[in-house]
Amino acid sequence: MKKVLIFAALGAAVTLGGVMSAIADDAAPSSKPQVSIAAGKDLQAAQKALAGRRYDEVLADLDKVKANPKKNDYDEYLMNLFYYTAYAGQKKYQQAVASLEAIMASKYLPASELKQRLVQATLLEYQIPNYDKTIEYGTRVLKEGSGNAQIETVVAQSYYLKNDFKDTDRFVRGMVEAQIKAGQSPSEEVLLMGQSSAMKLNDDRSVSRWTELLVTYHPKPEYWQNLLHGLYGEKLTDRQTLQVHRLAADVGALKRGSDFAEMAQLALDVGAPGEAVSTLTKGFAANVFTVPADKNRNQHLLDSAKKQVAADQPALPKTEADATAAPTGDRLVGVGMAYFGNGDYAKATKDLSAGLAKGVSKDAADARLSLGIAQLKAGDKDGAVKTFRQIKEDPVSERLAVLWTLRARS
Repeated sequence: MKKVLIFAALGAAVTLGGVMSAIADDAAPSSKPQVSIAAGKDLQAAQKALAGRRYDEVLADLDKVKANPKKNDYDEYLMNLFYYTAYAGQKKYQQAVASLEAIMASKYLPASELKQRLVQATLLEYQIPNYDKTIEYGTRVLKEGSGNAQIETVVAQSYYLKNDFKDTDRFVRGMVEAQIKAGQSPSEEVLLMGQSSAMKLNDDRSVSRWTELLVTYHPKPEYWQNLLHGLYGEKLTDRQTLQVHRLAADVGALKRGSDFAEMAQLALDVGAPGEAVSTLTKGFAANVFTVPADKNRNQHLLDSAKKQVAADQPALPKTEADATAAPTGDRLVGVGMAYFGNGDYAKATKDLSAGLAKGVSKDAADARLSLGIAQLKAGDKDGAVKTFRQIKEDPVSERLAVLWTLRARS
């Protein structure tokens, strides 16, 4: 913001080169507005001091112009331009904005400069701070068209800082929707503002929506943890718990040693010992097991999972062939999960798809969710999203499918 205000002040000075040429020959007849003979000398002195950034001298010269009863309207317009630049240069923003308001009210302000002056007024009022005026001027800037992301953010912050959370939510929501529609990524700062406003309004649904946008455009583990927290709090089946752990692990939100251990055990239970091996290996690498007893127990679990992988893997082709010949798809889904656990997502996708196509007797939502994850990990993002959208059988799986869709898009 400091840089913005410096440029705002310089912007005012840049416009003075042309108008001050009138001072050099104030007696010459012209259709353009003219500086009076009475004020010309002091305005010239102020201009020279301004060029050297001797702001106290500028103000002293301008005070003479202000006190001069013979000054004309154009003298007053130039005087306020100089006052504005000098006060902004001294960071006396209250005085600067008063001069700027006089400039904007003057008939001598070129119409082409109005938006620039409104931007400067918005930023000055925010710096003072005067949030109501910031919103007023910022809204005028935005109505001029050609969106200004900086002004939008300042207006949103002004609503928030004056504790108007309802208008913050409304304004930020419209701002973000427009950015997304234009193919732009909303800033993390703006999304957090929307999330915080929803929290202040006790609107849990909106909080969840803002958090979903955060994980889509700024996918940090802590934002994912916020989304997953609600799921962990529900009564879940073992398969559902494993699926929550899978997403948490994929987004870097699986942190506790107990969660790594539980995920490994559940993977073993559903016939995916390879997933148990990879889960525990990651856990040991991350030093999540800090108690000696936990280390020993999970090392035994890891050794057991490795033995099971070694025993199952050679038989998988034969098991797959037998499952393909079976009348229902349950066994094929089981083989698909074995390949899933081994990290062979292409084969997992093939068998899970075939099993679901034949029909399964139970846990169809879980199998379809696993298929979408396998497709995503195999690089078929569009296919994964399509599969996730088909999950309707179970509320928990449906919610996880929504979150995996966000993961695919992030």
